[in-house]
Amino acid sequence: MKKSVIVLAAASLGMLASCGNKATVKNGEAYGLVHGAGYVGAATVKVEGDKITDATLMEYCLPTYITPEAASDDTVAVEVTSHGETSTKNFYKEVKFGSYTLTFNAEQKTYLSGTTTMVAFFQSEEACKAYAAAVAANEVSVTIAGAAKKDIMTHAALSKDENGYGGAKFDWKKNRNATVEAFKSLGEDLLKAAKKTEGDDLKNWYVGDTNTGATWTDLNTTKENSTSYAQLLVNALKAAK
Repeated sequence: MKKSVIVLAAASLGMLASCGNKATVKNGEAYGLVHGAGYVGAATVKVEGDKITDATLMEYCLPTYITPEAASDDTVAVEVTSHGETSTKNFYKEVKFGSYTLTFNAEQKTYLSGTTTMVAFFQSEEACKAYAAAVAANEVSVTIAGAAKKDIMTHAALSKDENGYGGAKFDWKKNRNATVEAFKSLGEDLLKAAKKTEGDDLKNWYVGDTNTGATWTDLNTTKENSTSYAQLLVNALKAAK
């Protein structure tokens, strides 16, 4: 029998307080590197009593995602290999957000905060939170001719909600929405999600016999320096207070 896909209505994780008593509202948030430590993830959760009533999941590209075509005094050119193909790319020398400054290092082919590599730097939830807030507010700046330019690494350019990530091959929003709705229904049980291994179900994530509707790679996988989308949502749930 074909398994059912989770519908949009959120199921209760438990019974609310008895009739006549107002449920306590709690909010939580969590931040961290996701999808192979290549992006910053941000999750929020709203809980009323014992019921998850709202949740959000956002994903932001790191500064290395924005590569100007033309070289200049404010860029660094390096050879990079992606999917077996090597090419020369330009990266902005300096990126700033919040109280942080990242400087591109040609030898290590990544941004550094002091002597700390970008991936190590973003192991800090505080750094991820500052970056997510700056992206959302269009406050990430690139230094050009000594001036801070905030019209390059914008929310439209870095947020997967807006930048067309995946193109026609991959529906990021569909997968994100399916994951959030599954989480609202299942809560921490979403961490039990596993992919089916037979037939057309190979890419679908299930919790028991329930199809979450999500097919993206890292709904619930463990990778070095990275957290899964499910774990990030659960972290936000645990932070609700």
